[in-house]
Amino acid sequence: MVENLLTKAIRSYLATKLKDFLLPCEDPEKGKSLQIINGYLPPKTTKEKVSDEDLYPFVLVRPESAETDRESTVVTVAIIIGTYSKESIGHEYALNVMTRIREALCTLPDLQLEGKYQIEFPIKWEGNDSPAWPFWQIYMQTEWIIRSPKPAFSDGDIYDF
Repeated sequence: MVENLLTKAIRSYLATKLKDFLLPCEDPEKGKSLQIINGYLPPKTTKEKVSDEDLYPFVLVRPESAETDRESTVVTVAIIIGTYSKESIGHEYALNVMTRIREALCTLPDLQLEGKYQIEFPIKWEGNDSPAWPFWQIYMQTEWIIRSPKPAFSDGDIYDF
């Protein structure tokens, strides 16, 4: 549940930070806003028959792993950026989105989202060595610290014997 709430908060935050960002789409006369998507792209076998061009540009936000100890849970969240461009420098659109996301995350007040999710550095990203032209993708990896709740003991003793 914590992971779902965290990724929901990230999606909401990114939606406000990226709302005015228009990117190329299949129609060269128009720009298209980024879709902020939870988890994964829809499967191509759905009844709606969503084309790749309809999906791009997008930002996917999904939890990938977590590690919990007594003090905190560290959640690794992937942010995948997908853009569309038939230009040979189309990868630069994905880089521009990545830069805007990175700046938004690095300027969080006290490096915390909603006062309970703290971003941990470094923020990592990598591109795709062989993009499926005209689609360009960047994979970002972020880590977030969430403090673990403290156990409550009724009589102050942690042992029951």
